Amino acid sequence: MFDGESADASMVVAAANTLPFASERRLVVVRGVDRMNAAGQATLAGYAKNPSPSTCLVLVARKIRKDSKLYKAVAQLGGVAEYRAPRKSEYPDWVISEFASRGRALSRDGAAALVRAVGRDLLRLQTEAEKIIAYAGERTDLGRDDVVRVVAETAPVSVFDFLNALGARECTSALELLDDLIADGQELLAIHGMTVRSLRNLISTRAILDRNGSLVDIQREVGMADWQARIAMEQAQRFSAADLAGALRRAAGLEAQMKTGSGDARVLFEIWLVGVCRERS
Repeated sequence: MFDGESADASMVVAAANTLPFASERRLVVVRGVDRMNAAGQATLAGYAKNPSPSTCLVLVARKIRKDSKLYKAVAQLGGVAEYRAPRKSEYPDWVISEFASRGRALSRDGAAALVRAVGRDLLRLQTEAEKIIAYAGERTDLGRDDVVRVVAETAPVSVFDFLNALGARECTSALELLDDLIADGQELLAIHGMTVRSLRNLISTRAILDRNGSLVDIQREVGMADWQARIAMEQAQRFSAADLAGALRRAAGLEAQMKTGSGDARVLFEIWLVGVCRERS
């Protein structure tokens, strides 16, 4: 095992040319080969022209130029394999495929619920999938209820996840998280109150940014910890001052409608939420 940033390429080649002991193959792994200097990569590319038949040399890179000598040398041998994490929108499909590979059919809303609960850590998703399958027993058709029963206890949805999705203007995620919060027994008026408080903080943050204020100014004037101020700054930059003022003004009218029973409270809140995510001044 070698570290690409500190390894001597000639030592890697020497290890690769060493005959295996008590096995058919010798395994040599270089992690972070993309951090190896150009001369070292050229040495490995030279080895690839006449590799040892008894060695499996694995070169691991986070990112490497496809026009580099090393990449071309390995590609010529048919030895390039790319493992790319799914895009954010692809994770539910990845989860569905993972269940299918184990002979189970998981509904799309079940897959989406699992991603929301666990996050986008592929190893954790695999682990939770195994738990859900074990829980289901012989059943092959699985859904959201199976996911919630197994995962909800270890990864409850937080109102802050919902507020972060709203601050990121990710409408679909915000609606899904709202659904999870209500399913978990959260009161809609309480969610509304937290949302209004978050909007007020964003309005203050936006005002500070508009006068070229700093992160320290946001911490001091809005009363936030460093990490909270960083999140607020990132979110406020996605809105104009007019966007935020309009959202807060409409939130006041929404609260009056919800308290007087003027229409379905959840529908009214969801319409307001979509407006915040999509309307731009």
